[in-house]
Amino acid sequence: MGVLTESVVGFLQGTALEQAPEKSLALAATGFTDCVAVMLAGYDEPVTRHIFRHIEQTGGIPGSRCLLGEKRATVAQSTLVGVAAAHALDFDDYAYSNHVSALLVPAILAEAERTRCSGSDLLRAYLAGFEVWAAVMKREPDHLHSKGWHPTGVFGAIGVAAALSWLRRLNARQTRNALGLAAANGGGVMDNFGSQAKAYQGARAAEAGVTCTELALAGVDAGPNAIDGSGGLLAALSPFGNVDLESSADWLGSHWVSADDSLNIKMHPTVGASQRGIDAAIQLHRDTAPDIAAITEVLVRVSEKHAAVMRFHRPTTALEAKFSAEFGVAAALIAGKVGLAEVSDGFVKRPDVQALMRKVKLEIGPDNDPDYPVGAVNDTVAYRAGDGTLIESDPVHRFRGHGQNPMSNDEFLQKFLDCVTPGYGENTARSIFGLLRAIGDLESIDDIPTLTPL
Repeated sequence: MGVLTESVVGFLQGTALEQAPEKSLALAATGFTDCVAVMLAGYDEPVTRHIFRHIEQTGGIPGSRCLLGEKRATVAQSTLVGVAAAHALDFDDYAYSNHVSALLVPAILAEAERTRCSGSDLLRAYLAGFEVWAAVMKREPDHLHSKGWHPTGVFGAIGVAAALSWLRRLNARQTRNALGLAAANGGGVMDNFGSQAKAYQGARAAEAGVTCTELALAGVDAGPNAIDGSGGLLAALSPFGNVDLESSADWLGSHWVSADDSLNIKMHPTVGASQRGIDAAIQLHRDTAPDIAAITEVLVRVSEKHAAVMRFHRPTTALEAKFSAEFGVAAALIAGKVGLAEVSDGFVKRPDVQALMRKVKLEIGPDNDPDYPVGAVNDTVAYRAGDGTLIESDPVHRFRGHGQNPMSNDEFLQKFLDCVTPGYGENTARSIFGLLRAIGDLESIDDIPTLTPL
């Protein structure tokens, strides 16, 4: 049997999660809070509405709240729509290049409606998924995005299956089967970026993680080497065959990835690769008050792998703009911020935004950050003013919100309010924020009230 799989099963069957460090539990609470914020912000996005319609047409025994609201569906269906809403705006957090909270949190919340587990169990289920997902993802030294894979969609089913296997207390055989089934259910490709399918890829993976756990409980088995065998998922995905199939993840439960400042919270609803460039452009807007019409060119220095993720150079929709370095920098220079109002079809199509995007040039450099192999040590932005002067930003090493440059509590609250207040009102937003920040103290999911959009 695969040594990686067996070490994962051992971790999920052991007692380490009961003694998870406080720093890891705090990260899990942050993941829950940020995910619920962006999930509620995405409740009325087109992909969310379309999936709601699909659920209504599909049927099923209603049990779990969808988006913590009045509508109910099966656990898998509630997960599907919850993840789609959480990932629709690309405002959700990420760790090790995967959108972990957007997949784990809706699935765990939906399952909690069935199991009536405590808030403490919710946090530990999150850590089960977070740590196992990291153990699988980090086996691959090469860049899966560059091969065309969307790792969130590929590995998300495994992370969710791990979380729910622990939450539902599956035995070793059932856990092994749930993980093996999950290996057959992930998927997602880069060419779906800029469309509703990107959110669906994550949603489908999380839904599959729920279903695989249910199937394992029903007795469906899977190959014990489906993840890490010579014919398993990791070997099949690996761009150059460099994936580690030999060593166990025996560090699980002793070294905690979740205690390593590994969760990155976005200040801007755009792809993670764009966050540093946007921060640099905001600094230029603040400190130099540029005459936008007089700018003759804008230079954006970014790493090769980050540039590969930002695939849209002349976006015309908000979905495309989320994956455009040109848009992020142009919007920041013009507006001094890149929030939900800026990442909208109307703002993207504005003549001044489109004109400035055409002046943006990417200077693609090496992936030379020793601690972050898909990024450069710094990103910078510079613009050439009308008199020919080149005005350059300070170098940005870690964007604001990165695990190594975290938001303040006030900034985090403000993001939550910006996401939730428009749809649910400020009083509700503040109340839910307080509950989520202390989610480990909740007796059950019933302590979170049913929410109704304004």
